Amino acid sequence: MGIDDRDYMRERYRKRRGLGGTRWNDRKSRVERDGLWFAAKNQGFDYQKNRWRPRSQRRSLRTGRLLVSLIAVIVLAAPAWREIKLAGWLPDLEEPVPFPASGSVTVNRSVDPKSAISRLHVIAARGNAVVQLYDPATAAHVISLYVRRGEEAAIPVPPGTYRMQILEGDKWHGASRYFGISTVTQSVPAPMRIEPATVRTINLHRSFLGNLRTVTNLRSPQPLD
Repeated sequence: MGIDDRDYMRERYRKRRGLGGTRWNDRKSRVERDGLWFAAKNQGFDYQKNRWRPRSQRRSLRTGRLLVSLIAVIVLAAPAWREIKLAGWLPDLEEPVPFPASGSVTVNRSVDPKSAISRLHVIAARGNAVVQLYDPATAAHVISLYVRRGEEAAIPVPPGTYRMQILEGDKWHGASRYFGISTVTQSVPAPMRIEPATVRTINLHRSFLGNLRTVTNLRSPQPLD
């Protein structure tokens, strides 16, 4: 097909579609528009390869990278904030009281001492720790074990399935305020099963290889007194 025939076919195509407006021609390529800066439909391959699609892709990439960076900051900031609290770097204007000796407990009066045939063993880390067991059915407090930082303790407990909560902090303010502003409260999502005549060990030294998964609680823990 010659150039004249090609131009004729293009002109007939435009007339059938009702396209008008201005046309520009040069020796290398043809540029056409129908009187509007943006046509209602794409006019060809060159027109479809516009700049909006690449911009959208770049915007999506930037959004994805920003989201990944934000998640990374949160993941790294949470342990750092916990360590700041445990180290006692936050200003605490309340008057502290001595933390109970390792192995001290607060026990629900309904617990029968004769039923405590198992043992709960807790190894504390950088902060003073209070490990609490709750009845998952009634949410009633069963027992709390106190362990000073860097120490460990083991106490008899009744076997059963519990909901476990772990409190850690620096300065002690009693069983109502716990560690005050430095209180770090974490819950164990999975039910804690303590089998009869066994020892269940809880090591509070965090490790990526550890199997004790915890979730940080933003609410203040319920007082014991």
